[in-house]
Amino acid sequence: MWVVFDVDGTLLDVSESYDMAVKLTVEYFLRAFGMEREVKLEWIRKLRSKGAFGDDFKVSGALILFSLAGDAETLVDEFPRGEGIEWVRERFGFEVHGGSIERVFNTFYLGNIYPGKLFDSPGLWRREKPLINAELLEELSKSFKVGVLTGRSELELKLAEEILGFRFENAVTRELGLKPNPELLWGLVKGEYGVYVGDTANDELLVENYRRKYGDFGFVMVGRNVENVSEFVESLLEGRV
Repeated sequence: MWVVFDVDGTLLDVSESYDMAVKLTVEYFLRAFGMEREVKLEWIRKLRSKGAFGDDFKVSGALILFSLAGDAETLVDEFPRGEGIEWVRERFGFEVHGGSIERVFNTFYLGNIYPGKLFDSPGLWRREKPLINAELLEELSKSFKVGVLTGRSELELKLAEEILGFRFENAVTRELGLKPNPELLWGLVKGEYGVYVGDTANDELLVENYRRKYGDFGFVMVGRNVENVSEFVESLLEGRV
């Protein structure tokens, strides 16, 4: 049986890294448009939890347009569950260039290890904290096939593994595609049964899409089905799941 994890918000606390990088990226672009406006972290978390964006570049792009429209908070509240950047494009009729967003975001998040950095930055990834200890993951890997399917790049996953103190032998990263594409999960598990552990609507959509195309697969949402990922893993190891 497989146990496949999302990374951000599931295995790692990214509230001071990815969330902050989105905030700073959106505010950076708003200043370029002549607007001094604060972007609240709660808007970012709500939008990410509701939407099927795949990566934070698209989350940033959506919030830039919401802010330019003048009422980001209301637009975040109205955003339909399971929609993504396409909904935003149709709503506004244009978008901010994704490559520019990616470069600014990566400068904030990766800092001076990013080859295309626009300015000096220590890298917000250093603020990330593990939500599970490596010993639990080691124990889990003795009884189950363990993997990750994440919107992180290969480099970002290596940084996550450094913080977690655990290396995943089975991993699907952004280079191969973005959630909620079910083919990514199929490519990892090859039809074998398992459970995907995530924390957003996009994670749930991934599994729903997989079920429609390939067959049954379990899903556990952190914050809804379990309080945290450690609780789920401990229950699994004790045979209570």
